[in-house]
Amino acid sequence: MGQQKINFSLYELSLPNDDPVYTLKKVMEDLDFSGLLANCSDKGRTGYNPIMMYAVITYANMRGIRSINRIVDLCERDIAFIWLTRV
Repeated sequence: MGQQKINFSLYELSLPNDDPVYTLKKVMEDLDFSGLLANCSDKGRTGYNPIMMYAVITYANMRGIRSINRIVDLCERDIAFIWLTRV
């Protein structure tokens, strides 16, 4: 008998169900980013996903965080920010 694989995110398990990051993600899914993506160049080194970057900066602003250095640190250490960079 084969084993069933269970797909789940450990990051999601660590976040409270009412965390605003989920609301932000749902709102972002309904937005049209075609204009933003049309301005992205395929030349040069592969960059970060602009939609993910927008989500991270928006979430940081929701939490009152404006420092880029602080946002970078949170993307490496804070579960909600890590989750945003992975989805």
